[in-house]
Amino acid sequence: MIKFILRRLFYGFLVLWGVITVIFFLFNILPGDPARMLLGQRSDVSSVEAITKDLGLDKPLTGQYFNFLNDLSPISYHNFNNPESYWYFNDSDYGGVVRVIPISKNWIVLKFPYLRRSYQSRRHVSAISLTHTSILLLKSIS
Repeated sequence: MIKFILRRLFYGFLVLWGVITVIFFLFNILPGDPARMLLGQRSDVSSVEAITKDLGLDKPLTGQYFNFLNDLSPISYHNFNNPESYWYFNDSDYGGVVRVIPISKNWIVLKFPYLRRSYQSRRHVSAISLTHTSILLLKSIS
């Protein structure tokens, strides 16, 4: 029975990983530049480059993918000291982080999924969507 449950959990994990991967690549394959959409058609090159860097779109696709997985996972790898680091995470902006294991200057942490900031309103996505999603969840249950 334990073997059956472990197999089901493993297959469930594989399905979840597959769905997350498909969603990531769908949003990265679609045409359009998020920086251009934010600034409009009459934007200058320096503004587009600054927003592209701020959103992390200047990094290689594999790095963006691993950062995406790291942000969604409740157990993740982050740096808290160097804002220029690829794994930088500002825990003062986002609560609920428990530092578990130090690895040189980085940490393995327990956290809620980090959905970053909206590029339109500059607010945390979890603060925008969590309240409405919670209301929808409670309405659908009753």
